[in-house]
Amino acid sequence: MIKLIVDCTCEMGVAEAEKLGIIAMPMRIMMDDKEYLAGKNLDNDTFYEMLPKLKSMPKTMQINTNDYLEVIQPILAAGDEVFVMAVSSGLSGTFNSLTQATKDLDQSRVVIFDSRTFTLAYYALVMEAHKLIQNGATLNELKQAMEELRERAKIYFIADTTKYLVKGGRISFVKGLMAEALHIKPIISVVDKKLQMVSKGIGYNAAKKQIQRFTQSIDLTMPVYYGHVHASEKAEDFKQIFPFEFAEKREIGPIVGAHGGPGCVGLAFFQNITEEVAKKPSFFKNLYNKIMHKNA
Repeated sequence: MIKLIVDCTCEMGVAEAEKLGIIAMPMRIMMDDKEYLAGKNLDNDTFYEMLPKLKSMPKTMQINTNDYLEVIQPILAAGDEVFVMAVSSGLSGTFNSLTQATKDLDQSRVVIFDSRTFTLAYYALVMEAHKLIQNGATLNELKQAMEELRERAKIYFIADTTKYLVKGGRISFVKGLMAEALHIKPIISVVDKKLQMVSKGIGYNAAKKQIQRFTQSIDLTMPVYYGHVHASEKAEDFKQIFPFEFAEKREIGPIVGAHGGPGCVGLAFFQNITEEVAKKPSFFKNLYNKIMHKNA
């Protein structure tokens, strides 16, 4: 059996993950010198209620090597295999912790996977991995299919304010000041494993029109997700601009929310296979066909 391990930046808490047979690793977050475990003993409502009252910016910490070993070693001892997914290595040192944790373990039974993305897109990848495991994919099949899907996973969100992006060092103070003064709403994505402003709008409505452009290549045979940072009603408004159905709405939790700030809305989807890629054999498509035929 393959055990799927993720971290809570995929917006899946410990309890929710457990119901699916997934192991979600909580992450430490310091708020005014008090430590919490996001995804375990710090829920979203409590965090966003506390956030504006904090004296200093919350400090998030990567999952350490020992935390991973304490979870992975008993699974291997029981004879199972492990597929561990991590938030983008360009955004956190968690993947490096994973590399260190597994270097002396049986590499034939452990796969560590850099999602190269975060939050909603990370969640989309987790759910696809879960489906593949439930349908009998081998560890090697799972690895190859997820490597292909990873290249197609896209996320775009509109930042309501640059305040938290500046405090977290994601954009410069000068750029942040100019954006606030001009009412610019940045559109943020992941490029080469790191956050990058890929477009902007003068005001929220203009930003919504800009973000629509990025969905022209969407693969509607795959699930599409939308989400928000403590802005559920705004997310419903955001959802209305798109002509397609969404699989699910997710609230973005403390680890990512601390850097984006309340009011962010966005979506994640899988991009259509490009013409160049379409000429090559699709491991993911072949694997799904194999599973469907086996289960028919």
